[in-house]
Amino acid sequence: MKRLLLLHGYTEDRTIFDTLRPLLPSFDEVLSLELEEEFAGWHPAGRPNVLALAQHLADRYQISAADVLIGHSMGGWIAAHLKQLTGATAILLSSFTDQRKIVSAIRSPRLLSFYALSGLMQARFMRERFKRNYRRDESRQLYAQLVDNLARHRRRYVHQQLQVLFAPAPPLTVPPDLRLHARRDNVIRLPDEPFVELPGDHFAHYFYPQPAAEAIREFLSKK
Repeated sequence: MKRLLLLHGYTEDRTIFDTLRPLLPSFDEVLSLELEEEFAGWHPAGRPNVLALAQHLADRYQISAADVLIGHSMGGWIAAHLKQLTGATAILLSSFTDQRKIVSAIRSPRLLSFYALSGLMQARFMRERFKRNYRRDESRQLYAQLVDNLARHRRRYVHQQLQVLFAPAPPLTVPPDLRLHARRDNVIRLPDEPFVELPGDHFAHYFYPQPAAEAIREFLSKK
């Protein structure tokens, strides 16, 4: 059975794939994960990081080399580690395999833990600041909606996401199968490796699903 698993990014939910999903090839089963639910059942023995989460998801869904993973932003980072653990096909949308590619003024997991667990990350003045500093008109409304969604998230979930993004993890030794990225992405810097260029910005696949789906279909047709 050929499965597709969709992994959304930080502050997002599965609706980030709503425009792309109808254009993708058919699969026997499509699992569009809701990471807030997945993180609620994740209790790592040690410090939470992307590798621990990938192992949890690999075990929970019995992910194998037969599966295809499509991840946006943080979801692509998770997909890349799932590929390394399981051999699954990993397709990264506006994502990264090097944490230094994340555009962020704060990178310390300890400091980010304080912001998350104290509730400061979700405070109204912080959310308004995030929105004021966003520089892409095309996706401004979508970004504002995602930032405002922070207010309803549990603090533990915000903390877990930030640890997955920034907590140290061993370097990846297996590359993803396909990278799609827009040059105007102001959230994740351009990869150093070859990628398929998309129009738009960090949410390129959402606003330009046709070229994203075309690149994915072409790649999968050759597998």
